[in-house]
Order: sequence, then structure tokens, then C-alpha cells
Amino acid sequence: MSGDTSEASGADIQVVTRCAQVLRMFSYDQRTIRVTEVAAELGVGRTTAHRYLGSLTSAGLLERDSDRGYRLGPLLAHLGTLALNRLNVVEIADPYLRDLADTAAETSVLSVWGGRSPVVVRSHEPEHRVLNISIRVGRTLNMDAAQSAIFLAYRAPSNGTDYTLDQLGEPTTSRIRERIEHARSTGIAISDTVNQGVRAIAAPVFDRDGAIAAAVAIIGTVHTLPADLDSGKIQALTDTARRLSAALGHRVE
Repeated sequence: MSGDTSEASGADIQVVTRCAQVLRMFSYDQRTIRVTEVAAELGVGRTTAHRYLGSLTSAGLLERDSDRGYRLGPLLAHLGTLALNRLNVVEIADPYLRDLADTAAETSVLSVWGGRSPVVVRSHEPEHRVLNISIRVGRTLNMDAAQSAIFLAYRAPSNGTDYTLDQLGEPTTSRIRERIEHARSTGIAISDTVNQGVRAIAAPVFDRDGAIAAAVAIIGTVHTLPADLDSGKIQALTDTARRLSAALGHRVE
């Protein structure tokens, strides 16, 4: 009897692992998945893949779209929001972001690492500007974003990350690797390649253990947001990142 229980427990663990594997297929560039893709990812037949997708949909973790694919469901979005809002850095950062938005007169953004890429968890627009660039909280950023370069520069090395970059092809991969090296040497990442005419500049936020906890950024146009590292706006950004890191217990020796 005990042997049967152990075998069933092992099967349950495999199901959980495979469901997690399915959910990790989603990224900024892949918003929907199909049965054939899931079957290939799991190394199972279409019927088995369809059962996994059906169970995840019934649980609210996925939902069907209009093109016979599957996208992230309402329960997963709800749980993700709860998890992100429990992060200490998200709670602490709010007044710092408001102050940065008004000081730099640009939209301020806080992102945390979402497993494969950064996720926007807070955003504030300057109070006294009529027109601002907006970014949706919950948005997953792609690898060409300034925030991505910050995380890739300061997170522990990952073979999976290298594989993802290599899949982007040239010249994108070379551009991103150069941005990562620039971030390591200056503490700043600058990107104006995600959306034409828009520039994002990001800096790292560290926790008490010296690990990167978040990326703080300002977003504006290439005309209002200079790329000069000595500019007042970038100085405001780096000062905010430094003060927020200190609030998390980070100490520079």
C-alpha cells in the first residue's frame, strides 16, 4: 500500500513540474501557446498536452483565445499581482518613484525579475506635465529594454539567458551584450530601440545582501531625455536607485 502511495505522489509531482514548464513558455514575445508547442516542450503527445492545457484552463491559470491558442488566465494574473505586491521593494519604492517622476519630469518605472525577463510593478508620471509616456503595470519587458540589461548585468550568470539572447539573432544580440557591458561599467543602461522615439534609462536597486532586487528607470522621448551620463535627469535616477537601495538595507563598503 505504501509503495502505491509513493508512486502516486511521484506522479503528482511530475504533473506540477510539467504545469510549471507550460507556464514558463510565456514571455513578452510569446503571449499565446498552442497544443503542438506544448507537446514539443513537454515531449508528450498532442492528447496529453491537450489534457494539461484543459486542466490549467479549468483552474483559471490559462484561458482560450479567439485563435485556438491559450493565454494566461485571470487566476494567474491575480496571484501574480498579489505576489509582486508582497515584495518589500515594491512597497518601499512608491514615494521614491513619485519623487523621481517629478524631479526628472519623466515617467518613473520600477521592475522586478519575472523569471525570464523584467516585469513592471510600479509606474508614476510627473504630476505637472500634460503629456507623458505611460507604461502598463504588469507588462513584461523584452530583452532589448534598458531594465533587461540592468538585470542581466547584475544577476547571477544563467545559461538559459545566454540561450535566449542567442535566439534573437544579430545585430540585436550584439547590441544587447554591449548594453550589458556598459551597465556593468557605469551602473546605467540606456535603450532607445524598443519604441521609435522613446528612450529608457535604468539603474539597479540592491538589497541588504548586495543582490539586485529591482531596476528603477525613467522613460521619455529622445528629445526630452538626454543620454549624457552627467545630465541632471540621470543623476536624479542614480540618486533614487542609491537611496532606495539604502532603504532596503544595502550598504556600500
